[in-house]
Amino acid sequence: DFPLDIQSVWRADAIGNLYVAKKDLLIKYDTAGVQQFSQSLKSSGRIDAILPINTMKIVLFSEQQQTFTLMDNTLSEAIKTYDLTELGFGFVHAMAVSSQPNKFWIYDQSNSKLVLLDLNLTHQEQEITNLRGILNVEEVNWIKEENNKLYLFNKNSGLYIFDLYGSLLNYIELKEVDDVQTSNGVLFTLKKGQVYRFTVEGASFDKVNLPVTDILAFQWVNDTFFVRTKNKLLKYRFYL
Repeated sequence: DFPLDIQSVWRADAIGNLYVAKKDLLIKYDTAGVQQFSQSLKSSGRIDAILPINTMKIVLFSEQQQTFTLMDNTLSEAIKTYDLTELGFGFVHAMAVSSQPNKFWIYDQSNSKLVLLDLNLTHQEQEITNLRGILNVEEVNWIKEENNKLYLFNKNSGLYIFDLYGSLLNYIELKEVDDVQTSNGVLFTLKKGQVYRFTVEGASFDKVNLPVTDILAFQWVNDTFFVRTKNKLLKYRFYL
């Protein structure tokens, strides 16, 4: 387990390395929970999301400053920081890593559009416009690309699934759900402090019997389950 205050931001990469942004410090722990590297965040502002690209590179997104910063796996000085306003966005609320190299999904809330940004050319390669009209929601809580699909979650309605060309493939109604995680097509939901595995076919919630309650957030990475409580981040070995 790791001490974690309510303001801290965290995320694990594909093999279970853990990145934690707490106050003015970014810390990396290896898969055994041993601290490997740390870096000051004083020049980066408040970090709202940590997005692992792979085991060698991560992105730090600051909604407050409307910037995102690329860093290597040793948390050395930033590779580069991008100003989203200068790239033509109104107000970015969420980002996601694309499987395509140097490309990112950007959710521009003020302009109600989702853009695939190519960093090699720093231009918008494709976009989904009028998201409010398509989804009939005011905002998107998070976005994620996985297995050639793009997931958008709104906690008041549910999960929307697009293909990578912007066509809506499916909608899964998930009302009264605080969060959803996808992993290789499996959905896990967070409801009232408990984690459930959601079966789309039967629209059923099967409780995951974790030895902790009052869960605030979670992430499933392969056979590892990270669970956030009020003041800790707990790591479990988990077999589905």
